[in-house]
Amino acid sequence: MDFRPLAWLRSLHAKLFIVTALVTSALTIAVAYSIVRNSRREFQEYTRRLVVEAAQTVETDVVQRDPQFKDPRKLEELLQSIAGEDRAIFQIDVFKRVEGGKVELVRSSGDEDQVDWNATDLGPYLDIQSPQNSLVELEGGGQAWKCYLPIANPRPHRPSIGLVRAYCDLERWEDVWQANLHKTYRTLPPVLAGEFILLWVILRWLISDPLSGLVKAMERLEQGETDARAQVQRRDELGYLATRFNAMAQRLQRATKEREDLIQEIQAFNAGLQDRIDSALGEVQDKNRELGQMVERVSLLREELSQQERLAVAGQLSATFAHEVGTPLNLVNGHLQILQTQGGLPEKTTERLGLIQSQIQRVSDIVRRLLDMTRRPQLSKGELHLEAFLQDMQALWAPTLVTHGVQIHRLVPPDCVLDADRKQMEQLFLNLVNNAMDAMPEGGEITLSAARLLGPEGLWEIRVQDSGQGIPPEALPQVFKPMFTTKPEGKGTGLGLPICREIVRGHGGDIRIESEAGKGTAVVFTLPEAKMVAV
Repeated sequence: MDFRPLAWLRSLHAKLFIVTALVTSALTIAVAYSIVRNSRREFQEYTRRLVVEAAQTVETDVVQRDPQFKDPRKLEELLQSIAGEDRAIFQIDVFKRVEGGKVELVRSSGDEDQVDWNATDLGPYLDIQSPQNSLVELEGGGQAWKCYLPIANPRPHRPSIGLVRAYCDLERWEDVWQANLHKTYRTLPPVLAGEFILLWVILRWLISDPLSGLVKAMERLEQGETDARAQVQRRDELGYLATRFNAMAQRLQRATKEREDLIQEIQAFNAGLQDRIDSALGEVQDKNRELGQMVERVSLLREELSQQERLAVAGQLSATFAHEVGTPLNLVNGHLQILQTQGGLPEKTTERLGLIQSQIQRVSDIVRRLLDMTRRPQLSKGELHLEAFLQDMQALWAPTLVTHGVQIHRLVPPDCVLDADRKQMEQLFLNLVNNAMDAMPEGGEITLSAARLLGPEGLWEIRVQDSGQGIPPEALPQVFKPMFTTKPEGKGTGLGLPICREIVRGHGGDIRIESEAGKGTAVVFTLPEAKMVAV
């Protein structure tokens, strides 16, 4: 037989054998360990009972024969008879009660000069109610049970008359236990080996051989031998599987014959069908070419229509905005010019008037840019130090922020330098901060932060976070659509965020909204970093 270890390890026989062997081995070892461990506990329990019984025997004999300890010789014979030659009970000491709750040695089965006792330490054991035993370590090594048992007074309700102390050596029983343990160690490997061999034979007979025959029949069938049959005569699941395989092979043999006949008919039919297919294919190719041309025309028309719609909307919005805003701006600008020509104005007032006029001029520039929305604006990029820029912008926002009860926090690194158009950045941040203030009618906080993104693109991620009302989830997908706004009527045109998106995209960045209703909104966008030129 060709035995290949790797192939066998992947087989069902190997998996069942390994799992069953591990389980049976674990059970066998556990049973052996439990038996050995229980035998040790039984030895210890037996010796404990033995030392208690020896102490009780001495106590009973003293009470019945010599409660006054008048005949130490008879007591010595008793102790020698109990602590005999087998030395299981290797020493028994008998003490009598003396004045002051102390004891005095009467007799010992061992050398009385070597007996270790202390009258004061043994006194408390005179009043215990039952035998008290414990395992102690011997000086020469090993362990022994030590038992204390008070000698009852023959007269009722009187204190005990003495104390019995007995020792039972465990060395002899440890030798017996060690012998059993070594015998178990020697017996366990042959038992496990026998279990493995028996398990191997049973699994091979029950599973491997039937499966091997079934696999060989499948391989023959796969190679085209439709008369292949599985020779497995069993009444279990494998036998049922072999029966079903043979039935399938028989049906496959019939189907193969029918297929061959059908193939011949199809070949004859294909001979005439091929010409018709070629003709139909030529017509389909012509139609596909026409369809491709139509798709190209539709695409061009759709693109042109989209451009026209964008231009129409932009033109309409620009004209409306210019009409509604331009006239008041011109009036305000004229009055400002009149005020500036007046003399005697305080220097601070003159400075504020100049600031107001510059912002009105900026609004006028925005109106002109809105009129040019149909054309892509020409960016005037340059190095923009974001921290200094935001500081300048905050001076413009200061009166409005105080009025709305809003505080701005800037968390921008000093090395944040952008490659951006300053005017468009002003429009971008004005729109975003205005939106944030509109979302906080009762006041709140706005945080402007920036962080460099990892990667070769050289981008900064800028976040405008407010503590306002947030945006409802159903409105988030539409916030960048023109003319869509969540503000009350008269307070929003729906153009702020679309314009912000065009500005960011025009700088090569991207923009997104993070918001949760009731917990504020964050507008997150990326802008390119300025390329520093080494001097």
